[in-house]
Amino acid sequence: MPFLNQQRSRQVRRSTKKNRKKRPTQMGDWLVNLLLLGLSVLVISFIWSFWNRNTTNAEIQRSLASLPQETIVKPETLSAEKPYLSMKVEILNGNGVTGVAAQYKDLIRSKGFDVLQTDNADRFDYSETLILVRSANSDAGFKLAEELGLDKSMVKLAPDAGLRLDATLILGKDYASIPAYKKSQM
Repeated sequence: MPFLNQQRSRQVRRSTKKNRKKRPTQMGDWLVNLLLLGLSVLVISFIWSFWNRNTTNAEIQRSLASLPQETIVKPETLSAEKPYLSMKVEILNGNGVTGVAAQYKDLIRSKGFDVLQTDNADRFDYSETLILVRSANSDAGFKLAEELGLDKSMVKLAPDAGLRLDATLILGKDYASIPAYKKSQM
C-alpha cells in the first residue's frame, strides 16, 4: 500500500505540473475572450447607431409630410432671401466710438452678408467710411456699398489673399450718416 500512495502522490504532483504548464494558455484564452467581448460591444454599437440614424430620419420625414407645404423652407428660398451669403466681410471700427462695429455687424448680417469678424482699425481718425475689396470678387465691395447706400467711390481695391475675405468695411466718423444705418436706427 505505501507503494500505491507514492504513485498517487507522484500523479498528483505531475497533474499540478501539467496545470502549471497550461496556465499561459489559460491566460491567452482569457485575453481572446476579452477581445471578443470588446468587438461584440463595438459591433452592437454600430448596429444601434445605424438603426437610430435611420429611424430618426424617417420620423423627420413623417413630421415634414404633415406640415403645410408653404411652411417648409427650401434651400432655394434661403439663398433667395440672403443673396450675398457667400460674401465674407470684416468690419473695422475706424472712428473710436464704442460698439459701432457690433451694430453694423447686425445690420450687415441682416442684409445677407457673412460677417466673419469685427475689430478696431489701425487708427481711429478715418473721416469717411471705406470699403476695401480684398479678393478677386470686386462685386462684393460694390454690393456692400449698394446695400449700405454708400457711393461707389468709397470702394477701393486693396487685394489681400491672406485675409480670406471679400471685403473690409472701415467705419469712419460719418458712420451715423450712412442711409442703411439711419434706417435701422428708426
